[in-house]
Amino acid sequence: MGHKIKNINEKLSQINKDANDLGLQNEQPGPVVPYRPYPETDPNLGEFKIVGRGDDEGRIIHLLTESRKEEKLTIVPIVGMGGMGKTTLAQCVYNNPKIQQHFDVKAWLCVSVKVDINTLLAKIYESLAREKPKSETIVNLVSDLEEKLASKRYLLVLDDVWDEERLYWEDFRSVMINVKSQIGSSILVTTRKLNIGTKAMAMDSCPLKGLSDDYCWHIFKDRAFLPGQSPQPELEEIGRDIVKKCCGLPLLVKVIGGMLQNYIDPEKWLSIKNSKVWDLEDERDRVEKSLQLSFDNLPNSMAKQCFAYCSIFEKDTLMEREELVQLWMALGLVQADYTRGKEMEDVGNDIFQILVSNSLFQDVQRDEYGHITHCRMHDLMHDLSLSLSKHESLCHVVGAANDDMSRIYHIDHVKHLAFYKKREDDEFEAEASMFIERDMMARTLHTLFLIGLYEKNLSFQRFKCMRILKLEDYKIEKLGDSIGELVHLRYLDLLYTYITALPESIGKLYHLQTLKLPDIIEQLPESMRNLISLRYFIYEGNIPSNIVGQWILIRNLPSFIVLRRKGHGIEELRHLNNLGGKLRIGGLENVRSKEDAVKADLSRKKNLYDIEFNWTLKDEAAKRNNEDVLEGLQPPQDVKILRINNFCGDSFPDWVTKMAIHIEPKWTPLDKIVSIRLEGCRNCLSLPTLEHLPHLRDLVLREMDSLTCLRSSVVSGSTNPLSPSLRTLRLRSMKRLEKWIDGATNSSKMISPVLEKLGITHCPKIILIDECHPHPLVSLDIFDCSGLVSIKSIQGLTCLLTLKISRCDSLLGITNLPNECHSLKTLFINHCNKLTSLPHEMFDCFAFLNELRVGPFSKALDSFPSLQGIEKLRNHLHSLTLTGWDHWESVPEEIQHFTSLMRLRIVGFGIQELPMWLTNMSSIRHLLFNDCKGLNKAKVRQGAPKKANIVELDNVEC
Repeated sequence: MGHKIKNINEKLSQINKDANDLGLQNEQPGPVVPYRPYPETDPNLGEFKIVGRGDDEGRIIHLLTESRKEEKLTIVPIVGMGGMGKTTLAQCVYNNPKIQQHFDVKAWLCVSVKVDINTLLAKIYESLAREKPKSETIVNLVSDLEEKLASKRYLLVLDDVWDEERLYWEDFRSVMINVKSQIGSSILVTTRKLNIGTKAMAMDSCPLKGLSDDYCWHIFKDRAFLPGQSPQPELEEIGRDIVKKCCGLPLLVKVIGGMLQNYIDPEKWLSIKNSKVWDLEDERDRVEKSLQLSFDNLPNSMAKQCFAYCSIFEKDTLMEREELVQLWMALGLVQADYTRGKEMEDVGNDIFQILVSNSLFQDVQRDEYGHITHCRMHDLMHDLSLSLSKHESLCHVVGAANDDMSRIYHIDHVKHLAFYKKREDDEFEAEASMFIERDMMARTLHTLFLIGLYEKNLSFQRFKCMRILKLEDYKIEKLGDSIGELVHLRYLDLLYTYITALPESIGKLYHLQTLKLPDIIEQLPESMRNLISLRYFIYEGNIPSNIVGQWILIRNLPSFIVLRRKGHGIEELRHLNNLGGKLRIGGLENVRSKEDAVKADLSRKKNLYDIEFNWTLKDEAAKRNNEDVLEGLQPPQDVKILRINNFCGDSFPDWVTKMAIHIEPKWTPLDKIVSIRLEGCRNCLSLPTLEHLPHLRDLVLREMDSLTCLRSSVVSGSTNPLSPSLRTLRLRSMKRLEKWIDGATNSSKMISPVLEKLGITHCPKIILIDECHPHPLVSLDIFDCSGLVSIKSIQGLTCLLTLKISRCDSLLGITNLPNECHSLKTLFINHCNKLTSLPHEMFDCFAFLNELRVGPFSKALDSFPSLQGIEKLRNHLHSLTLTGWDHWESVPEEIQHFTSLMRLRIVGFGIQELPMWLTNMSSIRHLLFNDCKGLNKAKVRQGAPKKANIVELDNVEC
């Protein structure tokens, strides 16, 4: 062995000498960008409004909602070459408010490959039902689709369609008509095929032309320059010339602009302008080579390799940022750069941001903090990645028109292989199995994705180079022992499989960085404690605390349950200082003392931003040391989310009360906190101090039985608001809560000057709410507050969007409404059984309501109270629900004059027949009756408006 190592070292030394003789230098391990940073949370990055397509959008919407609304089924193709903006235009149509109102059901399906009609119907059903059909025969598929679409008007978008034959579309249209949906249903198709389908489709098609130079310059400028920045005259002149060469293709403009944002050197811009790719005669070649300019100008080979690897995904995949970085890490495409203090993850995230910034990735999705979590590649970009990696990567979709295995048999040295199964095909599966297990293939394979393909236990002995294994919809219940032979494996994803048990041999995967397991695995092998390289562990089940102690590189740990057994104590967390994200610690009643709690060393885990503390016992023994244990669990100072459940102490420890941690010699505020949730802390008499938390947005208090007001003991007597920054407060099951602040009325002003949402549920001691002071609250939801007698005023709430008051049995009145509150769109006043009327000025104040639910009122009334003035809502109200008593024999006649009402629901009335005027309410599409004992299907069917799509009695269609 020593002799072999010596020979290897000599060879490496010679290679290094040869490289130096040639003048080669080590490439920078991380991306170096000339001048512009990649802001993690830039709201303009990759999120641009569509420009130059207003006329096309208007025409399509008119076709779908007006000119073809009496047709049984209309199919409208949007036609154009790749990168012309077909999908973006379809998205704008799909999300347009007119479309939202016109169609009962909408679904979006990306097709991407040629498929037979059965497969297409199965995919349509899956997009509607979120599950696969039980059978893929035409008869069964039509029956399944009828369950979802019968008597409904639907819009279906089929994105990126490749079948153009007339007979195909005639057969497809015939099948969809047999589904017996409502007239006016439509299918919107995006395709590159100019002569697609039938004559009717050709007549209604929307061929997209290139955008004008002015529109293209608008897109280019948004990409190439910082917001608010005026372009240098020289760069603007060159940029406008480049835009002209893009021939109106939005994707190309966006990509080239994204690439040039990294450069302020005119020479670089001129080199792009003068590139020979613009001179290519074939339009397709010109576009492909132009897009490749962005790839060629990436800052380093690391970014290029990471992009090329993405060909392993099928087209239109929603790619998860974390998964991409983990895959790149597993292959060694990204390395830590310790000279700049960057771990592998940091470098990978930089690469991801570069690819987004250069528009090689697009359609980004963000979390609530603005961080990008997911993205897609445009089809043309996916084609580019395929061409770049064609000698070592293979992505094969079973069920596509070109899924003939014979075309790939000659490939021997594939490093990265993915099979995606779209339909049942036993013969293909057998061939694929033989192909994968060939000696030549097994020896070279680094990546293997099997999505829905395998139903037998795969033997892994020969896959000596395997670094990434992803199995999905894998039918085997136990993974074979041979998994332990994959000694180079870095990434193992079994999350969406049926595997219920792991072999002990999994503990041999010493280099494994990422492990994803299904929660149906009930017991994890003890050998997993040997996974010393593990950085990411995805698993929703209970994680034995005795296996994590050696995972010193772990970045995430979903949960940690403390037990009173050796090796299961909270001290197992001590060395896991790379932990980040969310950590839920349970079983804290099993921690014996503050000294033991301190051993977890949470404050050193600087990447943790979401921490949850849980006690599961409420006995006296647990109560005695609750405060000491929590005192020893001080979080890191940058924590953003804090949850404390079932804490039994009378008061919180100092760090919770002060919302600051003690780092010798001073207290450091937890001023990054955005969300606090305190639940089941039944003995606590006061809240933590919130006044000095500038970023606190959300506060949830639940089952804090001893709390009488929302105030910390530290600031008792203060008249300042509870928090200067709080946006959302939810109070639930607070048995003794009476006041927001002692000595002041219950007004949102006393909670926060910027509070937007207030929810109060099951708080029986709250008697009065007074919102007379001007306040920006947009949502007020009061539910099951049995002691609430009066809402004295809501005059100050002129910005309300939603007001819901339900099951407040003592409420006698709502007074002092705002003079005007045109912002209010949703109003519920339900099951307040002492109310006898609505405020007479209500419909003057809330004249722009979209949804109204009222009733029942006092049972002592003989009929539904007057709705005088409700006709003022006639042009705005879309949904109305009226709830009554079984001795009320009529519904209010005032509602008959509505012209915009689309949904009417009548609940609990004693009506014997429908009023004659109801048949004339032509705007109604959904008419629903529940618990109206005097009605039957025949009466409802006879009295319903003719244009109603859905008419139901007790949830059964009439």
